[in-house]
Amino acid sequence: MTSSSAAMVVNAPDSIPAWRAVARAIADIGATRCFGLVGGANFKVTLGLTDLGVEFVAARHEGGAVSMADVAARLTRNLVVVSVTAGPGLTNAITGIGEAAKSDTPLLILAGDVVTGDKRSAFAFNQSELVHSVGGEWRQITDPQTAYLETWNAAARALKERKPVVLSLPIDVQDMQVTATMGKRHPPLRPRRTLDAAKFEELVATIKSSRRPLILAGHGAVVADAQPLLVDLADKLGALLATSIQAHGMFSGHPWNLGIAGGFSSPAAAELIAQSDMILAFGMSLNMWTTKKGKLIDDHAQLVQVDVEKDRIGVHRPVDLELEGDAAQVATALLEALATEDMAHVGWRTPDIAAVMHEKGNRNAPYDDTSTAEHIDPRTLSKRMDEILPGDRNVVVDGGHFVGWAARYLSVPDHRGWCIPIAFQSIGLGLAGAIGASVVQPNRLTVLAVGDGGFLMSIAELETAVRLKRRLCIFIYNDSAYSAEVHHFVPEGYSAAMAQFPVTDFAAIARGYGADGCVVRTVDDLAPVKRWVADGAEGVFIVDGRINPKLIADWYREVFSGANL
Repeated sequence: MTSSSAAMVVNAPDSIPAWRAVARAIADIGATRCFGLVGGANFKVTLGLTDLGVEFVAARHEGGAVSMADVAARLTRNLVVVSVTAGPGLTNAITGIGEAAKSDTPLLILAGDVVTGDKRSAFAFNQSELVHSVGGEWRQITDPQTAYLETWNAAARALKERKPVVLSLPIDVQDMQVTATMGKRHPPLRPRRTLDAAKFEELVATIKSSRRPLILAGHGAVVADAQPLLVDLADKLGALLATSIQAHGMFSGHPWNLGIAGGFSSPAAAELIAQSDMILAFGMSLNMWTTKKGKLIDDHAQLVQVDVEKDRIGVHRPVDLELEGDAAQVATALLEALATEDMAHVGWRTPDIAAVMHEKGNRNAPYDDTSTAEHIDPRTLSKRMDEILPGDRNVVVDGGHFVGWAARYLSVPDHRGWCIPIAFQSIGLGLAGAIGASVVQPNRLTVLAVGDGGFLMSIAELETAVRLKRRLCIFIYNDSAYSAEVHHFVPEGYSAAMAQFPVTDFAAIARGYGADGCVVRTVDDLAPVKRWVADGAEGVFIVDGRINPKLIADWYREVFSGANL
């Protein structure tokens, strides 16, 4: 009788397995997409998501799944889900989780786990310690009756705190039955802080006294959707505009946009930023990279840092004025405070400044072309690729010695068309990230800029791109080496043989995967790329750019030699 009664409870119509409760919570909070790789410990919950209409994108490696989700979440700023199995399913994903943690990306990672308390399983390890070690948050569902609420709270935490949250799902708990009553659907709240009145008044006074203001926007400004407000504020003040590399594209098309501030600055940006007497940095860390080791900012300039996280203000360098607040919130308050003010005395948008921006911008600044019959100068190749490829594009950039050429010469239509997942300084995340970009913005051509080393590290996901029929141009800066190491250690007298390899024919590899491609040694070799674009730029096309292996990027030389640019 007891067994029969228990069976009746299990099969009752108002009873469901906990894995379905987890899936329901995710669907209810509004997530629409899950990247992952299924195994025994996450198969059911992933199936539950698809039953509720959540799109599942299957990757070839868990690391690729997280990188796809990371870029997808950055470009949409929505919660994205990742599903991985127990044991190596999570360990394979950990570098991507570390990148997401350092980039403030809202991800919910569903991690299957062993039976509760089983320490002898081959899949068993301390998930919590691993996740916390790279900056993620770890939670575990231990009571099936609270599975829905715990999942909701984990997702809300990921959104509110903008961080990757790993939700551990022991397989025994997943299969336990729970009452099918669910909570109400409502979005997580993100309350804004009240601005410090005294500091805000000081900021307004500082702005009124400035003559050459500059607005710098970082990743925090992107997250806050502050772009139109910052443009209005800059126009009110007659300020110039610039961004961190993470916010590249935010001011694309604006006539007074200097582009990227930092080691990848154009000569014009470097010259003019140094002339500013007041710099308003919104959601920007002001680290050594974005300030060019401090050289970009004049010692007498008033430096103002606005950030939603107080702990981030003044970390990398002292500031003259700090204000804790959301970038959009502060920009709105400034526009209101200055609405009736005559700011004609402020601003430096003059014909002379415009001439500097034109003559010393990336498109026109001179350089010595090092192209030969065997190798093309990466700057020349980048500029020609920018001209050939459609302007309506996503650009995703992997890590490596080459990154500045992509940042300087590959234009983007807006900040939603740019992503550079290198906060963890890992190479090999770009290919999967580009797939994520193409999934969430399919109407744009996605362009991946990647080194040969980073591409080979992640090449399994090339099959994913072809299988999903993505529109993707993979632009490989191929110098047959981990050139960051070559250019670092060879000048110090060391052999670089360990970091140098035989030439790889990526165009041939492309055809083997069902894609297309060409090898480019001269600008004339770009004819197949032009034809591909003319035919609609469908499918995956690899541009194997045989770049000059001896050319050391100017920004790289500065970092390791201290030379002035």
